Amino acid sequence: MQIFATFEHSMYLEVGISELQKNGITDIFAVPLKRVNNEAAVFDSLTRSDGRSFLDSGFALAVILSTIFASKGFEWELGAIYWGLIGAGSGLLIGTLFEVLVFKMKNKDKKLRLFKKSNQNIGEVILIIKCEPKDDKLISDILKKNLAVGLAKVN
Repeated sequence: MQIFATFEHSMYLEVGISELQKNGITDIFAVPLKRVNNEAAVFDSLTRSDGRSFLDSGFALAVILSTIFASKGFEWELGAIYWGLIGAGSGLLIGTLFEVLVFKMKNKDKKLRLFKKSNQNIGEVILIIKCEPKDDKLISDILKKNLAVGLAKVN
């Protein structure tokens, strides 16, 4: 039988492997995975979104400022249309910069790119253990105790 487990790359993984070896389980194979989407992107693609939008506040502020500037533009020199466009551009810029600054302050370790780039850091490890069916419970308990993220068994 084979048992598959995923771990975050940490000391718990090493402790779990050592514990398995102390209990006589020697057929252990570990495969590190490279993290593919560690960075936040300003623009999401059509097929993938990271759930983080930097443009929402910019669009909302663009609507508000364009409305205010366009209404005041009737009294100002350039006219309502120009001031509405200036307000929209200013709102978009201010709102987006605000979101980016808040993101950078909250997540100092994450990088911010215009578009996503893959293959950044090692993040998780898949552990493949070949064992007898009688060792199933022992191995599962050791893996759970050492904070396995996921666990699967194949006969």
